[in-house]
Amino acid sequence: MSQYRLEARFNGAKTREDTRLDFALHNLSHEPLTGARLGYSSLTRVSDHATVSGADLVRRFANYHEWAMPDGLSVPPSGTWEFAYTGTELHVPKHRTDGPISAVLLRGEEALPVEVGDLACDGGDDSGSRKSVPEGKLDQPILLQPWPAEIAIDAYGPDGRICPAPGSDLDNISALATVAALHGRLFPDHACPLALSDGAAQLAFASNTILAPEEFTLQFDGPEITLAYGDEAGRFYGLVALAQMAHGALSAPETFRFPTRGRIADAPRFAHRGAMLDVSRHFWSLGKVRRFLDTMAWARLNTFQWHLTDDEGWRIEIDAFPELTAAGAVRGPSSELVGQLGYNSQTYGGFYTKAQIRELVAHAALHHVAVIPEIDIPGHCTAVLTALPHLVDPDEKADSYRSVQGYPNNALNPGIPETYDFIDKVMAEVADLFPASWVHVGADEVPDGAWIESPRAMVLAQSEGLSGTAEMQSYFLRRVQQILRSHGKELAGWDEVSHGGGVDQKGTLLVAWQRPELVRGLAEMGYRVVASPGQAYYMDMVQADGWEEPGASWAGTSTPKGTYSFDPEGGLDENERGALAGVQACIWCEYILNPRIFNHMVYPRLYAVAEAGWTPQATRDWQRFAAICHHMPEL
Repeated sequence: MSQYRLEARFNGAKTREDTRLDFALHNLSHEPLTGARLGYSSLTRVSDHATVSGADLVRRFANYHEWAMPDGLSVPPSGTWEFAYTGTELHVPKHRTDGPISAVLLRGEEALPVEVGDLACDGGDDSGSRKSVPEGKLDQPILLQPWPAEIAIDAYGPDGRICPAPGSDLDNISALATVAALHGRLFPDHACPLALSDGAAQLAFASNTILAPEEFTLQFDGPEITLAYGDEAGRFYGLVALAQMAHGALSAPETFRFPTRGRIADAPRFAHRGAMLDVSRHFWSLGKVRRFLDTMAWARLNTFQWHLTDDEGWRIEIDAFPELTAAGAVRGPSSELVGQLGYNSQTYGGFYTKAQIRELVAHAALHHVAVIPEIDIPGHCTAVLTALPHLVDPDEKADSYRSVQGYPNNALNPGIPETYDFIDKVMAEVADLFPASWVHVGADEVPDGAWIESPRAMVLAQSEGLSGTAEMQSYFLRRVQQILRSHGKELAGWDEVSHGGGVDQKGTLLVAWQRPELVRGLAEMGYRVVASPGQAYYMDMVQADGWEEPGASWAGTSTPKGTYSFDPEGGLDENERGALAGVQACIWCEYILNPRIFNHMVYPRLYAVAEAGWTPQATRDWQRFAAICHHMPEL
């Protein structure tokens, strides 16, 4: 138990200017507290113009705040240091997780842990709704998610144990063994329905070149099943579908049964069915990332965007720049990067070695998931610029602009030649690690006004005839696109890639995140587009309006039903619907500190996005989805 506890209260104001936060640091030690500083991270940030009482603001860097005790203040055992400020930057608290997340007490060389309570709210405690998913209702007793395109089952049986038919070749038997192992990892406390011998039903395999990639059919004829498939991915998805149905019949026989007569014909709605995981804000071990990939494969998601770099941490080993992981992968009291978004009292972080990355990429490929790395540039680069200060224009004022997250001067400078040498060397190593066609380069949230006070950037702007931040970013990204192509890769990015003139659309993949209607505009520009609107497909958004519900709220409230009900093609005319490459769930981890919160925030909404990517819109059903999702795996 910590000897100190921080509690905070919000006054419930409606405007940033009137927002007041009152803090109480409780001294639970046996010694008086004097001359200390309190550091905490909070997504509600104090304004530069705030009115402060009871403390001195020593430092604010993005979400990190550091307050000093007033001279002469001594807090006795069981006493309290109270301070407050009025005036916040960017937003007003709406949920309990908008307050301090973690804290540290700094006293001389000591960094003492501080317990942190939830942010309380005057008039808002325990008010409002919480996340809710109904029990749902089945129209057929089958555990299958995503739901298939066509299904016609005439009879069911109680058992679902399956083995290969006699004479099956090694490739097919190995494919079945892969899915059996997947089931074993996801459901270690349940019997595996797939075996290499002695099954109640025998499975025959039939490669069928008439079927499209990822397409499969299942024919049930008593104890005999035939799986026809268009390619290896189709075979894998057919086996997963069988494993799901059999798992349901074995694990919940009172609800689910296994087909014995009938047919399923299935193929995906979209080619790109993705999920993005942010491992920069909070580092997830290789085992946790692998487990997440397994849940993706179980839902027939086929693209994993791995958000490996951001302001808060660089998570990929790069031989050319060991400083990136030495200085840019850890944060805390004794690190070059200060604590952000949790774990303030300790050295926190981590990165993936090249050997670990190759292992994960191979694991993903075995389960037909392509891994697209994201190296977020030019913005979101505080970790890079901290580790490699030679990439900073020394003549640019240190706080000439701030990102929406509050980071000062956090974008790579397009006017510094060394910037492109850095990108070339990094992308060469990234391209060698990831066989996917794309490298995602971010390009989001570079604030208007970035580089305007950089003399070196202004020299570039004048020589190239560039006006403003957006055009300079476009110039930068076109050069990055050339670098990527020299390494055999195409550019992917967020929708801001299109700003300021954009890049060559051929081969470029853009993820539309800011609002749903961007899909049409980007497609009209000639870009390949993935729908990932924050209003529906961002897993960090709150799932209910209540104060007690955790998560962000800039895009509103995204209930599980709302996520499921969103039609990614809803804003497109009938003749435009082929323009959408697919869908993607995004898991940003500012609010997601541990697996418990991860499961609350991500599931079942991840499976709702998966079904939008696979199942025809006309055959989707919320009540059926709700009934089945309770039986799907979590992290």
